[in-house]
Amino acid sequence: MNVGFVKIFSWYLIIFAGLCLSENGVLAENAGSAASVSISSGLPGLTDDGLSHPPPATGAYAYNSFVPANTAGASYADPVFGSTVRRITTDHNPDDSYARNMWWNAAGTRYLHRRADFWDVIDAATGNITHHAIPIGSYAYDGGFDPVDPNVLYKYSGSTIRKVTLNADGTWTDAVYFTAPAAIKPLGGTLNWFDASGRYMLVRYGGEPSVRLYDRQNMAAGPYSNLINASAYINQGHYIGLSPDGQYLVGYMGSGGYAGSGEGVSWKIDHINRSVPKTPNRFWSLCGDHGSFISASDGRNYMIAGNCYSHPEIWRVDITNNAAGLNEDQQRALPNNMRLMLWPTWDNDLHYSTVAKGPLQDWAFVSTEDYSEAFNEGTADANGFITPWRAYRQEIIAFNAMTGEVRRLAHHRSRSLSSDYYYTPRLSVSWGGEYVAWNSNFNQNGIIDVYVLAFGAAIVPIDGDINADGTVNYIDLGLFTGRWLTAGTDADFNHSGLVDEVDFALLAGNWLQQNSGLSLRDCTRIL
Repeated sequence: MNVGFVKIFSWYLIIFAGLCLSENGVLAENAGSAASVSISSGLPGLTDDGLSHPPPATGAYAYNSFVPANTAGASYADPVFGSTVRRITTDHNPDDSYARNMWWNAAGTRYLHRRADFWDVIDAATGNITHHAIPIGSYAYDGGFDPVDPNVLYKYSGSTIRKVTLNADGTWTDAVYFTAPAAIKPLGGTLNWFDASGRYMLVRYGGEPSVRLYDRQNMAAGPYSNLINASAYINQGHYIGLSPDGQYLVGYMGSGGYAGSGEGVSWKIDHINRSVPKTPNRFWSLCGDHGSFISASDGRNYMIAGNCYSHPEIWRVDITNNAAGLNEDQQRALPNNMRLMLWPTWDNDLHYSTVAKGPLQDWAFVSTEDYSEAFNEGTADANGFITPWRAYRQEIIAFNAMTGEVRRLAHHRSRSLSSDYYYTPRLSVSWGGEYVAWNSNFNQNGIIDVYVLAFGAAIVPIDGDINADGTVNYIDLGLFTGRWLTAGTDADFNHSGLVDEVDFALLAGNWLQQNSGLSLRDCTRIL
């Protein structure tokens, strides 16, 4: 046995036991519940204070005149909220971005940009195009990246799904991944058709019912039983997708419900018997179909959606609740539903996007969109170009669906939204919340480009935080022992070329620097 490993593992037991049992160890009050990691201190933006924060009226960042340089990677610090905003496109082409994470690669480092009749893959940190002019196939708005392999994306082409593999030199290969007996049909271009693990996928083809669920680890078995008829969902201009944890099909029905504007629906998947329910559960019907889904740290699945019936609100809605036949107050009072925001006015339209995996899995993003604001509108005064400015107007905002924390990130600065659909921000967050992207015209007619903000990617890593969950704890210590005396790994904190005692000292020095939510159950399980 490796003597060094025995030595480090002995340290592991002694230090870990002492920290767990000492008053400095972190003991969860509810040992039986999952702990939610808080890493908000490293996140960008302004913690919400409910106040109006207008953009500057004059100066270098004046609301009516400032436009970032038309060069890839040009960036600026939002003068109100402090976040760094980076331009990643300069072609001014309309982009297909929407709530789905599939516009981002699995690592959250590259963005898939629709440029006329082809795609460009763009490095989010620099704005550089890494792969240019990839053919888009059919229904480009439903194509996108694999959730696990950062170098793979998929597109529809006739009756096939094709797998595009990106090479390091800017080239790519294109091969058939899946062949259907009929033409592949779209799923609505709104939600992911992969779960976050990449194991399950949805495919739609043939006559109705047409939506099929596959287990990618057992493709030979064919689709699960009980196909879904898309007529009431996708064919009505709405969508069907998969929850991030792969336990539900989720979507939106285009008619009915208490508000008369449709209903959020879910189907609980029976993976043991490989089947989908014949009819969906209807869990929310107080607004339209703009919304996005999360598999949260409490083990539940939620839709982040609006209430636009008689209250201007954003809600976290449990997709397992049965809201059929319930009025507004009854739906709002259903178990696990939680209001995340009460807007001060009715003047915000909204688009949503949610994180699918990782330590930021509880975060959702919203773009507020005031359709009444036109190009070059307002008077230059001390309160901003549009007087009176109001709280949350034309902003990119992040919500923690479990804690209720709200972070105001940037003004998106897109204007005259009612004149062109592609002027709307239609934000999209990466799978792990590393970046959020949106569209903006920056008060320019006919000009549309994509901008990004580093959210999770803005967190400065801590020496010892190997799994990047925002704290140095027993998980990192376990990972560290597996990397002992290895070269070129993420546990070589001082970049010496070897994981050794110096790296262990760095890890120990940062032990529990932030609250890990560690419980006594965790201690006894490890020991």
